[in-house]
Amino acid sequence: MKAKEVLTKVSRFLAMTNSKKAWLCSFGLTKTLLFFFLISVIFSSCEGDTPTPGSLGKEVQLSASIEGLKTRASGSAWDKGDAIGVYMKKAGEALSSTAFAKNIHYQTTGTSAFLPVKGEEIITFPVDGSNVDFIGYYPYREDITSFIYPIDLSNQAVQANIDLLYSDNVKSSNSGTPNINMLFSHQLSKIVLQIGHEFLPTLSDMEVIITNVATKANFDLKEGTLSAPSATEDISCMVVANGLTAEAILLPTSDLSGMEFWFVLKKETFKYPLSSVSEIQSFNKSTRYTYNIHLDSDLIPTVTAGDISDWNEGPSGNAIVPSTEESPPRIPGSKRTPYTVAEAQEQQGKAGVWVEGYIVGYFSSSTMNSFSTDLSGDVSQSNLALATTQGEDDLSRIMPVMLGSGSIRDKLNLKANPGNFNKKVKITGELDNYLSAPGLRDIKAFEFTETE
Repeated sequence: MKAKEVLTKVSRFLAMTNSKKAWLCSFGLTKTLLFFFLISVIFSSCEGDTPTPGSLGKEVQLSASIEGLKTRASGSAWDKGDAIGVYMKKAGEALSSTAFAKNIHYQTTGTSAFLPVKGEEIITFPVDGSNVDFIGYYPYREDITSFIYPIDLSNQAVQANIDLLYSDNVKSSNSGTPNINMLFSHQLSKIVLQIGHEFLPTLSDMEVIITNVATKANFDLKEGTLSAPSATEDISCMVVANGLTAEAILLPTSDLSGMEFWFVLKKETFKYPLSSVSEIQSFNKSTRYTYNIHLDSDLIPTVTAGDISDWNEGPSGNAIVPSTEESPPRIPGSKRTPYTVAEAQEQQGKAGVWVEGYIVGYFSSSTMNSFSTDLSGDVSQSNLALATTQGEDDLSRIMPVMLGSGSIRDKLNLKANPGNFNKKVKITGELDNYLSAPGLRDIKAFEFTETE
């Protein structure tokens, strides 16, 4: 029912009641009171016609770009599925609970245009045409409390997940200019290690560690500022499969003392203090630092501290680093120090980690209770059961492993490879819920290990 139709019906009814005014007055009703009563009743009966305040304003046409290199940690420009959180507040006022829009989830298909994930949450300008400011951040999180974005850099496996971007460039906008272009800038520091070598068979199993790194802090979305770090630990860099490149995203710092690179190969280990390059004594916000590292025939790395870019050409320096007999740091969840099944069950939500255990069976359906060790029947090819000990049948100590389609499934599943039963294996992937239990999904690689 349209508003015009409602008003017409009300008018007709009121006209009809003029002849019965005395009757109405006997009940203490006036024409004015009756008018508002009828408006309320009729509008409430028009399901879906009641407009919300936000729906009356002009729709915001949102686009976003990235300052500097126009790149995120994972590649060039925005990737399909990249998601940002958006706030709209009254112009000139601080971000608060009275903001017109709070942490609205917008997403892109890979272009600069962003749309709300939930259509009903699309942001609209105030109806009165007043000016507004926009604030945004990437990557999107649901768990924003008091406008504080929690930062945790302990897991470097997926760089895009920790590359914090922030935007507050859109000021005093209104419905007269509905096309909003938010400009995002990197809020953290990035280091890239380009690793070369001579006469070495491979660097594919190399682990690159940075010690004494600040990993946790808070970012205030109201002020656009970082807090002091709240935790320090050793981290593993993200290393590409061939070992020739390693990357890490770090909190900005003015002091590199106490921080060390460790290059850990199967038979050789190298240690390099970051502060030994005089040209780079700090990591600044929005800045990328490139170290060109060369391992020569004697396994002595030469390090060149190179480019600084806006994610700014910079200084370079050389260093020759001898190998060390010291034991390198051990990073839980790394390939060298994989999680046990029990540890992995407690670390759900982490990606790019390694878990080690025995293949003790499979699941014949979509529940943990379908656990089976029978290899003579219809053995599932889509999953495995992993446990710390051989012969384990306690479901609370078993982790379901999802095997996606492809070569990894072909080589691991028990239907095609019954000889894998009770073999010990390291598997890397994402710790996430599977079969309604703590599981391992999105498998990237595996490696069989010697059976104890």
